[in-house]
Amino acid sequence: MNTAVLERRVREQVMHGILARSGTARGEAERRALVEELAREALDQAASDAARTGDTMPTPEQERQVIRTVIASQLGLGRLEPLLQDDSIENININGHDAVWVKRADGTKEKVQPVADSDEELIELVQRAARAHHAGGERRIDPSKPVVDLQLPGNHRLSAMIDVSHRPCVSIRRHRLTDPVLSDLKDLLSTDLEDFLKAAVRARLNIIISGGTNAGKTTLLRALMAEADPADRIITIELAYELGFHELGHRHPDCVAWEAREANTEGSGAVSMDYLVQRANRHDPDRVIVGEVLGDEIVPMLNAMTAGRNGSMCTIHSDSARGTFGRIASYASQSPKHLTTETAAILTAQALDLVVHVGAHRTSTGQLRRLVTSVLAVDGAEGPHVTSTEIFSQPDGDSPAVPAFSLPDWLRGKLASQDYSAPLGAVLR
Repeated sequence: MNTAVLERRVREQVMHGILARSGTARGEAERRALVEELAREALDQAASDAARTGDTMPTPEQERQVIRTVIASQLGLGRLEPLLQDDSIENININGHDAVWVKRADGTKEKVQPVADSDEELIELVQRAARAHHAGGERRIDPSKPVVDLQLPGNHRLSAMIDVSHRPCVSIRRHRLTDPVLSDLKDLLSTDLEDFLKAAVRARLNIIISGGTNAGKTTLLRALMAEADPADRIITIELAYELGFHELGHRHPDCVAWEAREANTEGSGAVSMDYLVQRANRHDPDRVIVGEVLGDEIVPMLNAMTAGRNGSMCTIHSDSARGTFGRIASYASQSPKHLTTETAAILTAQALDLVVHVGAHRTSTGQLRRLVTSVLAVDGAEGPHVTSTEIFSQPDGDSPAVPAFSLPDWLRGKLASQDYSAPLGAVLR
């Protein structure tokens, strides 16, 4: 029996069975059990029909393959599943069902097989994921709401657009390391920097991680938070769930994850990241973690840091460590509070202790290399400018940052409780 024909028959019968039993399976395990049960019933029927008509019987391997494919199509992400399970892949970019590109961890890029038979099927795939797989509850994508961001199982982030794009456009960011520690990032950090960052987190310094797209900001944030005291009460705030700290009970047993919510079809019910950051102080956090600062939430985030929430962290897009201060000022000026550059500089200096910048570049062999290139200690503000000392910097373009200037006295004082000794190389130049 032809496998494709068998698969199509079983899929149709499973879909009819699901509709007939609508609402009987709520959880993921129940849905999977129902789909498998319906698939086996359909295969039994196909085998009976084949025996009656004298057709070729399905082989055990065919049956296993059909069941796997049907479960993936109904519960998973169909032909996307193998890509999501490939640990060498970091990004999946889809420009229509048959234009699928992947970027691997080493920076290589290649076009792979289509993930659907048509653009309409690709849209259905995304709609199914929005209904069933987003960790924060159902989201939707349709002509009235053509853009969606959501989290997939495994803390992978999916962003999709329809109608406003010439073809359905889907981008998935795979996180290969969901529970890293700093020692896992040997290529990213020097030993001296690893020791410093461990002490900085344990000393409850406020840290902002800056860098470009796919530079490794989220991975570094996860690794830094692995050094936090398990007794800390943590609130994470994100546009779409991605960090997954609330799922790491062995590290963060007292963790609450919050996610922004878009307005419903009537235009009400929206909950912004700005609002969530403002509300965080009412929930007794020891650390407030914003997955990615994107705009208005920068002011309440800095206010939270100055309100005794020491040890808070966030990430932000920036081309350089010092460029981070300009990005903060820009966001602050565009926020509802419309802070002047002088006020933004003062607030930044009061709130932040460190800026840790992550960069990515291609080596002579063409591979992508991610490195922490700079660490700034925030000293104060002078007019519209934030003053800082670069305490770790790159010795060359291919190596992670190493000790540069000596630590400011205020920073030595904050690290004193951690028995941290600055390396001998960290002297004034």
